[in-house]
Amino acid sequence: MTTSLTPQEAEAKIAQVDQAMQNARALANNILDRTQTMTASSWLGHKAQSFGNTMQNHHEDFTAVINALNQVAETGKTNMRTFANLDAE
Repeated sequence: MTTSLTPQEAEAKIAQVDQAMQNARALANNILDRTQTMTASSWLGHKAQSFGNTMQNHHEDFTAVINALNQVAETGKTNMRTFANLDAE
């Protein structure tokens, strides 16, 4: 089985990966912003504080996952470009 990938196809796939990573970061920030809005307005007390702390921990975990995925994506993008360039020769 032969796989071929032009540099243009590689860049299109890389753009999709970049967009997915941007979407994941935006989602994480949106969740944190909404949590802060909820717990800083009319919802007060121990339960609000506990929820806020839990969501802050979730945000930190989610950010760690995004960072790990970003490292995988960067390696994949480098490999894809290398493969496409070798295939184009």
